[in-house]
Formats: sequence, structure tokens, C-alpha cells
Amino acid sequence: MHLRNRSGLGWSSVATLASMFLVVCLGLFSSVAEATPEDAAVRRVALQLQCPVCEGQSVADSSSGLARDMRSLIRSKQASSESDQQILDDFVASYGDGILSEPPKHGIALGVWVGPIAALGLATAVLANLVSRWRRTPQPVPVPVLDPVVAGELRRFRQEAGR
Repeated sequence: MHLRNRSGLGWSSVATLASMFLVVCLGLFSSVAEATPEDAAVRRVALQLQCPVCEGQSVADSSSGLARDMRSLIRSKQASSESDQQILDDFVASYGDGILSEPPKHGIALGVWVGPIAALGLATAVLANLVSRWRRTPQPVPVPVLDPVVAGELRRFRQEAGR
């Protein structure tokens, strides 16, 4: 008697697939568990750098060849006792400030940080001014007093026109 599950696969096929899945999962978890303190130090620096090839990814997360080379360079610089800041400065010297995940807050880049806050403050001030003007009670418009000569002519015109 040959048993089959609902999907039509034999139980031996299901057991084989489950064991293969288990082996893959254990392989992934063991590689994560084997991360050394050196790998953590490389990742700490690599997270502060943007991958020049992959838009929106850090060097730590990118799988590109350039990112791998950059991680290797970080590892070798750390092995030669360079500080994290020295490593970052070397990359900035080679690639410019755009390589950093968080741009510096000085020079023209300061506008990127201060500009939106200043615009929000200005918009708030303009909106507050408009709201205060709208909430004021309107001043009564004075009715102009007609010159007596003009008032007499207006009255005579209305009488002649039949009003």
C-alpha cells in the first residue's frame, strides 16, 4: 500500500523536501551564529557607507562586487588598527560626502538639514497670520455723506425719471 498526501506527493518525497529545508535553515542559522566580533566591526562601519553601485543600500547590505571589495578593505584597515573614523575619512576622500549614509551637517549640506525646518517655520508663520486676519471682525464701512448739492441733483433726477 503506497500512501499519498493531498497534494499527490508520496510521504517519502515530503520527508525528503522537509529534510532538505531543515538542512538549508540550519546552514543559514549556523552562518549567522558564526559571526565574529571582527565581522560586527566591519558591519558597523559598512552600515555608515552607501554602496556606490546599488541605490539605497548600504555597503553592509549590498551584494555587489564593489561592496564586497569595500568590506574587505574595511576589514584590512581594521586589522591594521585604523579607527572607524579614519576608515570613513578615507572613503570620503575617495568618493566624496555622498558615500556616507548620513551626510555631514556643515557647509552646503547643512541646507539639507536646516532648509525643511526653516520652510516649515515660515509656512507656520504665514498660516498663523492668515488665520488671525480671517478671524478678525470686519470693520464697518463708513457710508459716505453726499454733498448737499449732489444730493439735491440726485433727488431731482429720480423725480424726473419717475422713481
